[in-house]
Amino acid sequence: MASNKIFIKWSACLIELALVLQLTLLPDSQAADPTPTVPSSIPPTARQLPSPTPSAANRSLTPPPLATSSPRPPQTNPVISPTTTTRPTVTPTPGPKLQSLPPVLHSSSALAVDADTGRILFAQDIHTKKPMASTTKITTALSFLSLYPTLAALQTETTVQQDDLVGEANMGLRKEERIKLATVLLGLLTNSANESGMVLARYAGQQLAGPADPVDRFVAYMNTYALSLGMYESHYMNPHGLDQPGHYTTAYDLAIAGWWAIHNPLFLQSAQYVGGELNGHSFYNVNSFLTRYPGATGVKPGFTDDAGHCLVASAYNNGHSVIVVVLNDPQMAADTDALMDYSFTLLAGRASQPVASLNLGSLIIPRSGLPQSQARPVITAKAIQAALRVQLDYTLRLAISVFLQ
Repeated sequence: MASNKIFIKWSACLIELALVLQLTLLPDSQAADPTPTVPSSIPPTARQLPSPTPSAANRSLTPPPLATSSPRPPQTNPVISPTTTTRPTVTPTPGPKLQSLPPVLHSSSALAVDADTGRILFAQDIHTKKPMASTTKITTALSFLSLYPTLAALQTETTVQQDDLVGEANMGLRKEERIKLATVLLGLLTNSANESGMVLARYAGQQLAGPADPVDRFVAYMNTYALSLGMYESHYMNPHGLDQPGHYTTAYDLAIAGWWAIHNPLFLQSAQYVGGELNGHSFYNVNSFLTRYPGATGVKPGFTDDAGHCLVASAYNNGHSVIVVVLNDPQMAADTDALMDYSFTLLAGRASQPVASLNLGSLIIPRSGLPQSQARPVITAKAIQAALRVQLDYTLRLAISVFLQ
């Protein structure tokens, strides 16, 4: 038995060495960016909501240098300057409730952020790495839109493959079906369709340089792109969020993903679609926050057995935009609403303590003053190689542990 274990260990090491050598020999090249010019047909936004825009006065969003490893740069106390962006005063009926004290939550992690300044308004275990279920799809969509950033590019059709039809949440895609990327993106962000994530990942991965399956190449791109957005505490193993070893994030990183999401018009146009029939498919938005909370603007919920109920939510009220993240929360709806109420109460100056007295830090967003279309990182094949090595390492370690049990 001992000799068998030694043989398995040496075999696994040789396999990993061969894969790493294959990746190392890959020539450096940039990802392709085809942008076909076909008229747009993304469904209209469900409601005309003001979209937050980056302001030069958002000095709390201090851009750090782009990182290629997981350690996050040390935080400094934020310097908050009032935003100079002129916005209409919105008084929804009914509006946010008065919540003068920080709420007692049921979530394992929670975070509230003033999306205009980056100031953290509430923090509860925000840097512990945890599974995040379908909130994964925020990064999936942002990564895909960084490669195909125009309405015209999203009108390209792709073919659904059998391997794309993973279980649970779906939009009813069929093997060999021809479908527009815009329709698939809509299913990803409304129905939370897992097979939509696979279809988008396969399509984009085919255009990326490197070995391995196209879906794996796209997931590697997701990891490098997440780093470029300031998400140093996350790692992805798939594009849909089903539980898998090595697939995790933090509440802090999800707030950063939410910040980029509410600043991306193409993302919001799909994420805010309430539902209906389109291109032969039925769409319904699983994000009940959109129709439940006044001024809601997004973003994405999720649930798996390991992650529990998760939500990245955003809302705009009375001149302020707030992002709330809750992870593993059995009372997700009630806790999200209470944390939103408390955040807007704080920003209105009616909470038990003034917002200026908070000392919880702030989000750090690289290149926060640039529009999303101009903030696209340059990601080379070498960067994708590094991400693929990490994915292979997780997979090989898991396989070895199973064989040695």
